[in-house]
Amino acid sequence: MSTKKSFTSSNLSEKKWFTPRKRKSRSWSKFLKVFLVFVWIVVIFCLSVWAISWFKWFFGNIKKTILSSVSKTVWTPMKRDQYNSVNVLLLWYGWVGHQWWFLTDSIMVASWNPDENNVTLFSIPRDLYVKSPVTNTYGRINAIFQQYYTRTQSTEESALWFAWKVWEMLGLDIPYYATIDFQTFKEIVDSLWWVDVYVDKTINDPQYPADNMINYSPFYIEAWEQHLDGATALKYARSRHTTSDFDRAKRQQKLIIAIKDKMLEQWLNISTATELYDQYKKYIQTNITAQEMLRTVQFLPDIKEFSSFGYTSTCGDKDISRMVPWCFLYNPPMAQFWGMSVLLPDGASSRNVSYYDEMKTFVTFLLTHRKFLTEWASIEVVNAIDPSVLNSNWLWRASLATKLWVKMIKYWLNVTNVANGEYPVENSYITVNMVWDFSWTIDAIQTFLPIQDIRVDTWSVHEEYDSEWNFIEYWTDRAYITVTLWNDFVLWNEYFPWLLQEKFSYTLNINPIPPLVEDVSNNDEWQWGEDL
Repeated sequence: MSTKKSFTSSNLSEKKWFTPRKRKSRSWSKFLKVFLVFVWIVVIFCLSVWAISWFKWFFGNIKKTILSSVSKTVWTPMKRDQYNSVNVLLLWYGWVGHQWWFLTDSIMVASWNPDENNVTLFSIPRDLYVKSPVTNTYGRINAIFQQYYTRTQSTEESALWFAWKVWEMLGLDIPYYATIDFQTFKEIVDSLWWVDVYVDKTINDPQYPADNMINYSPFYIEAWEQHLDGATALKYARSRHTTSDFDRAKRQQKLIIAIKDKMLEQWLNISTATELYDQYKKYIQTNITAQEMLRTVQFLPDIKEFSSFGYTSTCGDKDISRMVPWCFLYNPPMAQFWGMSVLLPDGASSRNVSYYDEMKTFVTFLLTHRKFLTEWASIEVVNAIDPSVLNSNWLWRASLATKLWVKMIKYWLNVTNVANGEYPVENSYITVNMVWDFSWTIDAIQTFLPIQDIRVDTWSVHEEYDSEWNFIEYWTDRAYITVTLWNDFVLWNEYFPWLLQEKFSYTLNINPIPPLVEDVSNNDEWQWGEDL
């Protein structure tokens, strides 16, 4: 007779398979194996990603090296001007079949310096009043292309004749052109799927014209990073009823840069470059040959700086708060131009509309010193001129330092402040208040002022660290560059009157080192550099 063994608490604990300790050990071992497998999978995944990235980088560099080597030795180099730049006239006109189809809605010049790998975009307003080289009559510049095309039915001849007029205004040799209409622009953007543009200001244009040019197609876009398709990009470029033509020119430049960035994502090898050229040749009419384009492929991925500007009139030479860069135009009285709203260059008049000296001077300055834009150093102008010198030369109310400030802003220098000097100095000088090198900006300033005394003063420089004491950046509560003016500045203006846009009709009474009036410097009522 078999006996059934009873399980009590004492003999139950003797069963090893039932003991809590054994079961916990198995559970921990299983967890450890799963964890090790997981870690191994993560390591393998990370190594795979790194290997793929390395191979892409390695073969991408090989591809770029081969592409650069081939394009440097094969095909045709593009023509360069006196600034060693390649200049292309960009013309944008309306819908095919429209009554005013060839009225140019946008006029730009792209100036590319292959040695410095930067591009500068110039926008010329369409309301600029000029003498037509075609009809020998006067009108807005946007009519010149249509006038010549009506006579010749040739896009190339019309564009090159237009380029000659731009050469007359800017002094730039422009051997190339590219023209595009509105419908083609939409198709180009759609062929890229979209372009990425940061919208600075919200646009609400209820009067944007519809395709039939009769009804309205209201346009609204919010300020933010936007993905634009062809139709939206066209509206963003053309809208002007709630903004200005100058704002529109800036938006058009941003779209060109966005299209360039999008195209470069596909521009990886010779075959792709050839395909893109064949594709966009259907959209764009240009005299840039395939051989010239393929020669330039080596430079495109390395273009780092894209600076753009448009000549404007929305400013005032005497009003610091209204002065903006590129202000070389003005709005003359409409009564002098048969009720038309037009623009003239500074120095031009209804009797002499073809005065372009100021516009040419700015182009020469910018293309010669364009690298200062990459530094974008803040500048402060300090007036330490002896009041007695100003008074003895009838310049007490001339506001020399302020006019210098306005002029430098006009030429795109980043002047942020003007102040009075507290103590007399020995001569005019430039002080760098930062640890960085601003040699290009100093070189640009010396175009205005022949100052050779360059100093470095970094007492106001601070270092910023994070919570773990890792260095972040340098910063200062002062302008990066200080320009201190002394009595010799008055002497310079005898030789550089264009600096202030004034012609002094009297002889300046000044010595190289003017004597200082002792009682003036001790008089609390008078201060050095008073009345800027």
